[in-house]
Amino acid sequence: MAPYRAPPGISVRDYLSRLIVHATLSPPILLSMVFYVDKLCAMYPAFTISSLTVHRFLITAATVAAKGLSDSFWTNSLYARVGGVSVRELALLELEFLRRLEWRIVPKPEVLVDYYKGLVDRGSGYVMEKEQEVGSPVDSAQVLPSNGSATGIHTDQSGV
Repeated sequence: MAPYRAPPGISVRDYLSRLIVHATLSPPILLSMVFYVDKLCAMYPAFTISSLTVHRFLITAATVAAKGLSDSFWTNSLYARVGGVSVRELALLELEFLRRLEWRIVPKPEVLVDYYKGLVDRGSGYVMEKEQEVGSPVDSAQVLPSNGSATGIHTDQSGV
């Protein structure tokens, strides 16, 4: 990623939240973005993300993951607008990203499951939803947690 003079005025957390909401990023897309960080670090030991590049990395990774994993995705124009970059810059970042990943952008489903489990294990206050046993009746409380999340992650706090 190219160097920039000053970081954007939005925190990484707020920027990621903005991308999730306005670019409708699903959990598999978000997990793929984490996978890309690991893959790039393995392929390029000198690879780093800094306060000057993290926002551009996130919008690029989100764009690439959405296109690679989703049957329907937004246009580069929307991703660029949501990400605060020009369409031209996003196209250049996307091409560089794809080349560095050798165009291998779709992780195997079991890899995403492993990333998901790893994140839940490391996140304090989160537990994995128990898997449905074969042959047992489906209970709607098991499928969708009370907090309305369909991710299968529940906080381990009372009343949530």
